[in-house]
Amino acid sequence: MAEEKEKDGTAEKRDNPFSVYAVASQIGFMVILPLLLFIWGGAWLIKSFSLPGWLMPVFIALGIITMISSVGSYLLKLTKKYGKTNVPKMSELHHDTRDHDYYED
Repeated sequence: MAEEKEKDGTAEKRDNPFSVYAVASQIGFMVILPLLLFIWGGAWLIKSFSLPGWLMPVFIALGIITMISSVGSYLLKLTKKYGKTNVPKMSELHHDTRDHDYYED
């Protein structure tokens, strides 16, 4: 199994510190850019087309929704790529049925 991870390069990518910094910076950009673009774009649209000012919170909400969805999809992609594939399932709790003394007379 260790040979398989080394063949496709995921073990090397996971251990590389620059890969960690790249992932952190990518998430940082995914958090900041949508919000800034929607704020800037909303302000420009309101100013250019003389739209009502109450639309600005709508643009901010759209930026937050876009930010959450992009970060969520990126994190799901990362967990699928680097997640453990063969994690053993937890075994069920098995006990002796004779331990139920409260049913006896």
